[in-house]
Amino acid sequence: MYQFHNPSDQLITDYLQKARRIAVVGLSNRPETASYQVAQFMQSKGYEIIPVNPRLAGQ
Repeated sequence: MYQFHNPSDQLITDYLQKARRIAVVGLSNRPETASYQVAQFMQSKGYEIIPVNPRLAGQ
């Protein structure tokens, strides 16, 4: 049976150092949520954020 394992911290770091554009699945438009705050922080560090939230499509 397949069991998922999170990638290592080093692999995640490598991905983030190479990427400049990140899709945030479940990004909320409410500032009090963790997804909003993380996306805002990443954007302040120079990442382009692609919001993915079907409930907010077209807004």
